[in-house]
Amino acid sequence: MSNEAFDKFLLKLFEKTANKGQKFFFSKYEIGKEIGLFNPIEVDRIVEILKGDGYVLNSEVENTEIRITDKGKERLENNQI
Repeated sequence: MSNEAFDKFLLKLFEKTANKGQKFFFSKYEIGKEIGLFNPIEVDRIVEILKGDGYVLNSEVENTEIRITDKGKERLENNQI
């Protein structure tokens, strides 16, 4: 899987956050579909890596819901992708 998929995923999550606020959670599968990823296994892998890097967090209530972290937002704002 290319770095481009990770970057596109994080950017789409960031865009959704800009509209709703950082504390909102979004469906990781819906974000995947919006960037052309329809395989849930691929989406899960991307989220696990982004989570491991500290860029996203899972909802404590619903495992399929995620939000961007301050670190993820900083990565995008500093043009690190």
